Amino acid sequence: MGKRRTFFFDGLGVSGGVVLGPAYVLEQLGYEAESRTLDPEEVEAEIERFHRAIELATEEVRELGRMVAERLDPQQAAIFDAHVTLLSDPLLINRTEERIRNDLRNAEFVLWNVTRDIGSQLQALGDAYFSERTHDLYDVSRRVIKFLGQLRHPEGDTLPAGSIVVANDLGPSDTAQLRRDKVAAFATNAGGPASHTAIMAKALQIPAVVGLDFVTHYVRTGDFLIVDGSLGHVILNPNEEQILFYRERAEEWRRTREGLEEFRTLAAETIDGTRVAMEANIEFASELDLVLNQGAEGIGLFRTEYFFIDRKTLPSESEQEEAYTMVMTAMDGRPVVFRTLDVGGDKIASSIPTPPEANPFLGLRALRLSLAYPELFRRQIRPMVRAARSRELKILLPMVSCLEEVWEARRLIDEAVADVEAEGDGLPERLLVGAMIEIPAAALQAEVLAAELDFLSIGTNDLVQYTLAVDRVNKLVGHLYQQVHPAVLQLIRRVVRAADERGIPVSVCGEMASDPVLAMVLVGLGVRSLSMSPQFIPPVKKLIRSMELPALEELAERLLHLNTPTEARSALEEAFREKRGGPLPAIEKARRFLPEA
Repeated sequence: MGKRRTFFFDGLGVSGGVVLGPAYVLEQLGYEAESRTLDPEEVEAEIERFHRAIELATEEVRELGRMVAERLDPQQAAIFDAHVTLLSDPLLINRTEERIRNDLRNAEFVLWNVTRDIGSQLQALGDAYFSERTHDLYDVSRRVIKFLGQLRHPEGDTLPAGSIVVANDLGPSDTAQLRRDKVAAFATNAGGPASHTAIMAKALQIPAVVGLDFVTHYVRTGDFLIVDGSLGHVILNPNEEQILFYRERAEEWRRTREGLEEFRTLAAETIDGTRVAMEANIEFASELDLVLNQGAEGIGLFRTEYFFIDRKTLPSESEQEEAYTMVMTAMDGRPVVFRTLDVGGDKIASSIPTPPEANPFLGLRALRLSLAYPELFRRQIRPMVRAARSRELKILLPMVSCLEEVWEARRLIDEAVADVEAEGDGLPERLLVGAMIEIPAAALQAEVLAAELDFLSIGTNDLVQYTLAVDRVNKLVGHLYQQVHPAVLQLIRRVVRAADERGIPVSVCGEMASDPVLAMVLVGLGVRSLSMSPQFIPPVKKLIRSMELPALEELAERLLHLNTPTEARSALEEAFREKRGGPLPAIEKARRFLPEA
């Protein structure tokens, strides 16, 4: 057999660097399941696989029903009883089995088509009751398909060291289960500059290219790939010339990163003496070494939701306390900000019962979810309080939209503190409560919120998304996700001024903080605390130390009064043409490998 054909894919580079290595394709199955033909001898095993998925889905639904009955209202749990009944419905099961045998097709494909057929029959009855049962039917079928077609998460030696993970897309639950020490790069069909794949790749300091459209249609596990996260290129089955060139590029990238080492221990201070606090965003206690090695002055964002993702039971309070204590001990008096549970949208916690939503990014998520489940919220606050005994505790509330939410959250926090005090445990020396400003309504009411809070933290990822009404992971509209849109910058300045007037700290913990050039814009807008993935601290420090504050303030003021994001990007490019932080891609050299138009 001759050498396989070389394919060149052009996507969006979201995390810089170059990697050459073997592909590992994560199999993902959507609800539009592709048909797979079975051999006759595979039929019984396929039916057995179908029944096992039914069992797992039933277990999950029953557990959700129990949790809803405990935390909300037993009457609201009745829907889950109906779902359990549907999962044992003879019509659904028998018809699926029959078609698997007769059509010799895989269970996912057959189940979804059977569901459509039955759903159409119910809808045709024209009755509201049966129409509602159609929604339930689709919901339980999706749940079964989840177990039939879930990601095959590689564990142990299954995932070779240095693997390039290829997938349609990667959500938080997907990356949380990967052996991170073996992943060298990501390449996905979907995704944008602020997608979870992009954020995770930056946190892991590995290259990533998203928005490749159909890369999973061509790549197979074991194929040799080149991923250039700076230029957004992926090459399948590269030729010898390409391999040689990109190995040189990888070495150049390594040397550039090493050149930033000296900035880890230096202060982030402008030429004229303005200090900017540099803190880190992390998800796991295992990242603490990286935080300290990169010169972070504290943890500006500890994402606590990863205790709750990819598990069927809630984490115990002792499990949470152990991790929080480890973080505070390691930071040894440096500030640590714990963000409360931020699930919903693209972060799904199967241990928490939530109803299906047509638009989960605008639904029951983040602080809204915590307030809907008060005991769940208290169950998270109590371990934080215990871990911070005799120390300062900073609690950050995600996705605040109004003052009433702050009042209710503070009330529940007070109750959790009282619980710990009643146990006889020590309390924090000081407890501070802050809000993430990531909804335009919160930014516009920043003055009101600042009067009731101890600090503010601007989450630029969602603030940009909600201000511009742009799905940040949708490639079709990704070009409209503009972090330097004048409207976004005006909201940021409003929040900074509100915090300054009230004398409380304000920081930025979104992706804007990790881009050296955008970080300079934030400093010009008055931000004096930035929090980012640890590895971005040195390049941001390097650029800060080469600038003078008046020049940054003048630039920010100019950007605020431009009419379009295109004008803002041009102004930035001109201002930083000679002072870009981090490595510059060898664009002209790499162009010779682009396919002809």
